[in-house]
Amino acid sequence: MDRLDWLRRAVILVFVPLGIGLIYLQVFSYGRFKNFSEGNSVRTLYLDIPRGKILDRNGEILAEDKLGFNLTFVPFDLSNPKRCADILAPILQQSRSDLLQIFSARYPNPFEIQVLARGLSQEQLHFVEEQLAQLGGIYIQAGLERRYPLGEHAATIVGYLGEVNRDELASLRNEGVRSGDLLGRAGIERIFDALLRGERGGTSVVVDARGHQIRILGQKESKPGNSIVLTIDAGLQRAASEKLGDRPGSVVILAPATGEVLALVSKPSYDPYRPAAYLFSKSKPMLNRALTGLYAPGSVFKIITAIAALEEGAITPDDQIECTGVITLGEREFHCWKEEGHGAISFKSALAQSCNIFFGEAGMKTGESALLDYALRAGLGVPTGIDLPGEKSGSIPEPGESGGALNLSIGQGALLLTPVQMASLIATVANGGNIMRPEVIRELRTPDGTLVEKYGPALRGSFFVSEGTLKLLREALRAVVDIGTGHAAAVPGIPVAGKTGTAQTAQRDLNQPTRGSFVCYAPADAPELAVAVVLDSGASSEAAVIAGQIMRNYFLQAREAGGEDTAVKSSSEPTED
Repeated sequence: MDRLDWLRRAVILVFVPLGIGLIYLQVFSYGRFKNFSEGNSVRTLYLDIPRGKILDRNGEILAEDKLGFNLTFVPFDLSNPKRCADILAPILQQSRSDLLQIFSARYPNPFEIQVLARGLSQEQLHFVEEQLAQLGGIYIQAGLERRYPLGEHAATIVGYLGEVNRDELASLRNEGVRSGDLLGRAGIERIFDALLRGERGGTSVVVDARGHQIRILGQKESKPGNSIVLTIDAGLQRAASEKLGDRPGSVVILAPATGEVLALVSKPSYDPYRPAAYLFSKSKPMLNRALTGLYAPGSVFKIITAIAALEEGAITPDDQIECTGVITLGEREFHCWKEEGHGAISFKSALAQSCNIFFGEAGMKTGESALLDYALRAGLGVPTGIDLPGEKSGSIPEPGESGGALNLSIGQGALLLTPVQMASLIATVANGGNIMRPEVIRELRTPDGTLVEKYGPALRGSFFVSEGTLKLLREALRAVVDIGTGHAAAVPGIPVAGKTGTAQTAQRDLNQPTRGSFVCYAPADAPELAVAVVLDSGASSEAAVIAGQIMRNYFLQAREAGGEDTAVKSSSEPTED
């Protein structure tokens, strides 16, 4: 074989496969590579998904979008990631290595825009604009920032947003969710995420080979989602949060007639603008204590003991029991908070002064089973059905497991309730026996305000109590505030009925902190508010002070709105529970 044949064969071996490859690329794969080519030159810069507003019962904004600017990038377009990281690290206050890690991550779609930083400040915005010529593949894009006017005061209810993760992205792509989008992570933002989310808009732009924008091809307008109207009163919510202050605990305020939640506070709370900073805090600020906190109700349970003892005939309104300050049962001693005792005391005074000896004797006469039965009849030991996630049921133990009638009668032992259950109990007494489901959602409306759905009151059940017993109980609960242990909750000109509660059986012997609580309703003759204040650590008198401050603030504003005399004086010092 001569050299010409070898050359001919070499040409065939080299150029025939090359020709086949060119035919494959230019003919059979033309469509695919044409799309790639166009994808490299045309980018759709998608805007954030606009969300509907969250409003209080009076139309005050609890959450809304406001216009801002985001810093974004397209992974495929990044011409020099190292230079971009060097330039952006100082102004974004991030490390160069962190930015490089973000830029070099493996993205399912390298042509899809990614959010690098949200809510650029004016300083950041001007800096990036000046440097854009050196930032190939980096874009400034109009975005939306979620605004929470009440901040941490309403975070427990409203919730916060967080970026979609890869698992969620796979299931939500059909709903228009893309990488970098924000979803509801807690509270109303989470429950109604799909309804709050609207339709995103975007801008189609032409970019050059280095990722620099050349011109705009077209725009699509965004459409916000539906708005959610809550039963919450923003003023009352703010006041309840401020009066509770930094004390760990919760405040729940209901409208007794309807069960509407007017305020719900859990402390410690968190800043909805930076929730990640609180996720691993030992104080558990993300925990909604109002729904998930389990507390021995202490003397608040004497409301049940009183009803059961009177209804079962174990005591009469005129019975007197001698309180010496202690009951001995077997080898155990049960003490009254007043060490020297109250002496001979009747029902109304015993409830007003929260006498453990009176109610201990009444509870033992009534019996463990009857006390537990009345607790269940009152709707305790099961979830209230409130329309917020995570509610716990509390615990009403089985007979024989409660620690005995004496323990049970004063709210100790194996009995556990949540703050929202305590609020529901006092609301049921206030309205005459209707066990209403606490509700936070009032209405669903379109962006233009058109009503889509209205959520009404829901009756969970009825707690039948005879008129005579209910009348006597209400009089005694008023005496608690007028002359008894709850005097710190008094509101000048407004009759208040309530009950203090202290839970910590080992406090006397081991010096452990008490858990104080106070439940009440006002005005006592025409209830507008049913309030439960529960402190993780503190006396019941402190809880009564907080409740009184909240109610004085509320009724003072009502008087001012009505043009009446607004003079309010401080209550006298609280008595012990």
